[in-house]
This record gives sequence, C-alpha cells and structure tokens, in this order.
Amino acid sequence: MLIYIMLGLMLLSAGFVAYRLKRDGAEYHFVENAGLMVVVLVAASALGGMAEAGDWFRYVRYVYAILTAAYIAYAAYAKYRGGTDGYGQ
Repeated sequence: MLIYIMLGLMLLSAGFVAYRLKRDGAEYHFVENAGLMVVVLVAASALGGMAEAGDWFRYVRYVYAILTAAYIAYAAYAKYRGGTDGYGQ
C-alpha cells in the first residue's frame, strides 16, 4: 500500500514541477522544485528496500532519479543563463 502511495506522490510531484516549469520557466522556483523532487526521491528510495516493492518499483525510481537529475541540470543552466537566484528574483 505504501508503495502505491509513494508512486502517487512521485507522479504528483513530477506533474507539479512540470506545470511550474511550463508556466514560469526553469529558472523560477528552482530551489523549491529541486527540493521537492529530491525529498520524494529519498522517500522512494527508503521504501524501495521493502520486500513487497518489486522490480517495477526499482525501475520507476531509476526513471524518477533520471528526471530529477535532468531537471536540476536544466534548471541550473537556465538559472546561470538567466541570471536569477533560483527563487525567481
């Protein structure tokens, strides 16, 4: 049951970050979005060691980790290029 709740949180946070990325741009809310994705990734990794978490959840965690790293790299570049401080200022 916890695995499915975590899967829902992963999808919800990815959708939330994608919405903010589309609406404001990558350099705005960089710190909040990256923090949200990292916290969810750490929680998913903690749950990944449970016996009922199958191989499919491990692959979902890998995909989410790749999305997190890609977002951080892209937003850091946009912040560097755009000259904002990561909070949209």
